[in-house]
Amino acid sequence: MVAERNIRSVAENRLSIQKFQPFICEIMIYIAFLLISGILTGLAFNLPILNFIVWFSLIPFLYVINKSSFKKNILWGLLFACSYYGVAIFWIGHVTKLGLLLLVLYLSLFYIVFAFVGKYLLKKPSRIITLACLLVLLEFLKENIWCGFSWANLGYSQYRNLYLIQIVDLLGVKFISFLIVMVNVFLFELLRFWSKTVKDRKKILQEGIFIGLVFAICFVYSFCRLNSFKDLDSLKVSVIQPNIAQELKWQPLGRSTILNTLKSLSKEAGEESLIIFPEAAWPLIVDEENFAQFEEFIREINRDVLIGAIVREEDKFFNAALLFDKKARLLKSYHKMRLVPFGEYIPLREALGFISVINSIGDTTRGKEITRFSYKDKSFSVLICFEDIFAKHVSKFSRNNDFLVNITNDAWFYGQPQASQHLGIMVLRAIENRISIIRGSNTGISGWVSFEGRIEKMKKKEKEVFFSGADDFNIALSKKRSFYNKNGDVFVFFCAIFLLGVFIKERYVREVKRT
Repeated sequence: MVAERNIRSVAENRLSIQKFQPFICEIMIYIAFLLISGILTGLAFNLPILNFIVWFSLIPFLYVINKSSFKKNILWGLLFACSYYGVAIFWIGHVTKLGLLLLVLYLSLFYIVFAFVGKYLLKKPSRIITLACLLVLLEFLKENIWCGFSWANLGYSQYRNLYLIQIVDLLGVKFISFLIVMVNVFLFELLRFWSKTVKDRKKILQEGIFIGLVFAICFVYSFCRLNSFKDLDSLKVSVIQPNIAQELKWQPLGRSTILNTLKSLSKEAGEESLIIFPEAAWPLIVDEENFAQFEEFIREINRDVLIGAIVREEDKFFNAALLFDKKARLLKSYHKMRLVPFGEYIPLREALGFISVINSIGDTTRGKEITRFSYKDKSFSVLICFEDIFAKHVSKFSRNNDFLVNITNDAWFYGQPQASQHLGIMVLRAIENRISIIRGSNTGISGWVSFEGRIEKMKKKEKEVFFSGADDFNIALSKKRSFYNKNGDVFVFFCAIFLLGVFIKERYVREVKRT
């Protein structure tokens, strides 16, 4: 009897295992698909040569959310986003691993929503458009709510495709994200339905023709725009890349080394050009007591200078850009308006007081207004650090200016791929607003981007980061701002209206069926 019970128990256990094997296998396949999808999408940002991957990397993610239940898609959205952002912005971990974890979890919320709502939209008509509209809305919200963070939005991966992205001067970079999702959904449908009915194949063929037409319009528009800029004005500037190690930057023993580096590099710059130093290049906190030392430094250089510095005013600290003339007269200054959360200040400090402040001088105070500088009858404004990732912010700075300057440090993140990602974002900002942008970075990449999106970098033996140098650039200028600059994210508004219309129509159809 005992032997029989044991045999029966073993048989039941085997049956139970066999019953759950397909389920476990399915879960493992889903996890593998999500990891592959997320990692490939992240790699499109880390390796510019692989930026084409993003045009099909979402297919495994779409497959999983289509097959799974709504509840499971919450988990799948989290897993995809963690692998995607974990690969794309892993370099934040060089500064704060806890901050990276919290940021990735926060960004994952938007793809959880995409997975949850996306399952519903995949069952409905016009899904190649509705899912693309959904992603555009989520990227817009990610950029504009709370602290805002648009880094690694899908469209930024295409910054080198000049004959595709010129249309962002009408619709913004989110239109490129729209195209990427639209192509991914189309390819997913092609794999899913092509072998089925003639009706399905006909529908896919129609969608393919529609997408081909959209891309043809983008390419023709880009070609025409790139050939329309003629008789442009120009300005000579000199960019200094000092390559000061972050560990040395605020050490008293390192000040003389930093000052000597800045002085020697300045001598390599053109005498009749504006010298641009990077963010916080001055190795002292500027106040009334040491300002005379600052002025003496400018006199020794004997150049017009734009330099980044930390300024103390009435016990408040500002991340600032200061413009001096050759006689060391301070002409104007700008205080940074968009601060780095957990770097320059702690959001909800009282609740999150256990997180150490990265900035050694404590919370930085937010600037209140845009400063318009003037040099040789040309006007410009300065974006400090990651202020250039905010589309609306850059549009405001672009108006009534001839060019923009972005000064940044970027030493925190150990070079690539962060430096190229940051540059890619600036390329899209330049095209969106049709304004040239100069970048002066402590460790690189330094140079400038034209309003066409063409890049000219400072290099040393093919190195783009972690070298010291000075270079002169002739910047092409244009007074004509873009449709996007004047009207903002109109395309996002139309995406929201389209999605709302789809949901209203669906509800109306259900009500009609009930009656």
